[in-house]
Amino acid sequence: MSSLPVSLGRLALPGLLVLGACVNRPSNQEPQAGTEAQKAPPKAPPEIKAPSTGKRAPWFSCSGTQNIHFGPGIPPDMSRVSSQLDANCFAWAEFISLNWPSAAMGGTADAFFGTPGDLGSVQWQTFMSKQQLFPPEGGTPPPWGTPPSISEDCLAEANVSSQQARSMLALNVVSKFETQFTSGSGNQAFPLALPSWLGAAHGTNVWYDVRVSQPEYAYIVDEGLYNAANQQALVDGGTGRPLVNPMGSRQANTIGSLELKAAWMEVPNPADGRWNAYKLSPAVVVEPTTQKCRATTVALVGFHIVHKTVSQPTWIWATFEHVNNAPDHGADPGTTSWNFYDPQCRPRTIELDKSCSVDGSTSVTVDCTPNVSPPYWLGEGCPAPVPIQVTRLTPIDPAARTANQTVQAAIAQNYPDSVWKNYILVNTLWSTAPGPNPTTPVKTPLPFTGATPPLNVPIANTTMETYIQTGSPEEASNCINCHKNASIAGDSEWASDYSFLFGLASASPPPGRPLKLRSLVPGKPPKVVYPPTMRRILR
Repeated sequence: MSSLPVSLGRLALPGLLVLGACVNRPSNQEPQAGTEAQKAPPKAPPEIKAPSTGKRAPWFSCSGTQNIHFGPGIPPDMSRVSSQLDANCFAWAEFISLNWPSAAMGGTADAFFGTPGDLGSVQWQTFMSKQQLFPPEGGTPPPWGTPPSISEDCLAEANVSSQQARSMLALNVVSKFETQFTSGSGNQAFPLALPSWLGAAHGTNVWYDVRVSQPEYAYIVDEGLYNAANQQALVDGGTGRPLVNPMGSRQANTIGSLELKAAWMEVPNPADGRWNAYKLSPAVVVEPTTQKCRATTVALVGFHIVHKTVSQPTWIWATFEHVNNAPDHGADPGTTSWNFYDPQCRPRTIELDKSCSVDGSTSVTVDCTPNVSPPYWLGEGCPAPVPIQVTRLTPIDPAARTANQTVQAAIAQNYPDSVWKNYILVNTLWSTAPGPNPTTPVKTPLPFTGATPPLNVPIANTTMETYIQTGSPEEASNCINCHKNASIAGDSEWASDYSFLFGLASASPPPGRPLKLRSLVPGKPPKVVYPPTMRRILR
């Protein structure tokens, strides 16, 4: 595995409370919403190895073939995986290693994992961001390990020094889908070319961050694929080479290509004890309404892990989120303080300039129907985000629940106060019969054989696929049914190995580029509008 830079040490928020140990009761029944990490200890707990007193990190058995070691070692490939539970345990092994404190990357085996209130970075936050990998105008990316460079005018507005900014996230993307369906701004133009930002129940915004591993970064830089023209030259109209990302390999001791997408919820009162159950990070964000920069604290609420390996050349797709994001649809919400659901929700009517609304209206209503895309864009002069009502349309898969119970018990056993026991795996998509990498350029959609779970099973993270949790009657919403259509930059349909990142190469569409929206009235042609843009803050 390539060496990674060590970020600044851990910082602590004052006055934070400490959580007690919690584990789950294994069960074959659907758990009550919001209680995955809040149940009494099981009568027959899974086998858990006690913390070692030497330099070896603790480990535990997650399934019949999967042992998980606490520490920064990212598993390079799936091994001895024969069931969905095995695949889920592998996903959890990735999650634990990627979220290991970066301050302990030098080999400290007994580093604390998930200290409440810790603002220090974790391993995946030392990876390079998509903004660094694909600069404007197809420019050359900086060397691996270069900290993000926030513009001086933005730092001045946020009252943050350049040194402080080195340990802060730079967030200006208000959409998970901005990489695939960009409108030339930070607003996502999906589903169906509608705004899809997400406002939290307590009135703050959700921001999105995408990172890639060193092997994938090196491949893109070495091949010049950060530039759209070089991507076209690579495939050369079908007579050149296919775009194939590096694969993780135990034999070669490389983690291969990892693409990571995080959803961060802004926290209005970080000293509140509620946030002891979340991974927190300092950030500089762009205020959507004013486009001014400010410093804030954000909490991790969603996390995608996509990993290309020798045994899984069609990638392993896993998604995690915080246990308190949203209740199951139709379930009793109980007393949980949900991040994206308010039992006392009331519709909000908002006055706005017609350029901000999706249909030219000057008054829109955000109602309390769950999982409905908001009716206006974010951007300068547009309204601020408001809470969006969210429910989970597909309950957590039983095999994922089993893995969650085992891993949460192990985390609570070894690191009783850890924030990470409050996160859950939603599902893992992999292949029992993956096809080989192509040897010549191929067009989209890419095939995906041996899908487990089957491709008609919806897989959705409530913070990232909020408005497309089930998909259409013809095609379920899941990782592959979307990513099979990923192509290189430009108007061609040459496949980009399931990765939408390559579509970001070269210059973004200029501000004011028209976006054709779906028709809001049956039988009438679609409207053409000019969505607001979000300010770019990285140099």
